[in-house]
Amino acid sequence: MRHPLDRLLRLRSLLEDVSRLELEARLQELAQVESALVRAQEIGRAMRRQSFVGIVQGHSTERLEAEAVSEWVAWGHGALEKARRGKTVEVSAAKSAYLERRKECRQVEGVIEAKAAADIIERSRREQRELDNWFGQESHSSRDRRSGSA
Repeated sequence: MRHPLDRLLRLRSLLEDVSRLELEARLQELAQVESALVRAQEIGRAMRRQSFVGIVQGHSTERLEAEAVSEWVAWGHGALEKARRGKTVEVSAAKSAYLERRKECRQVEGVIEAKAAADIIERSRREQRELDNWFGQESHSSRDRRSGSA
């Protein structure tokens, strides 16, 4: 029975590895989206400053350009925010799948360890029975020799 359990453990380990890689990929994608969000926020702030400078200096083209870019960045920020929410859901699902695979793998390891411990106990009991039988036979043959010579 040990051989099928080893195969099952190998399969569970591979599935756990795949789930871990999937989780890592989703986390990396989420980090990229969050990085893009930070860049979008920085660009938005820079455009607002440029627009303010354009107003102060009286350059209407710079102000209009900065406002247009700022609106475009705000639209992009909304799309990135939506993407971040989606990636967060994907990360949660990947994490749940990974933890489930990890639990399954640990369960199989536990079964294999319990089986190995039971095998050791059974072998020890068998050896003790054999030893008891041997001593019993020696004792019995020793009595037979004593009663035969008496």
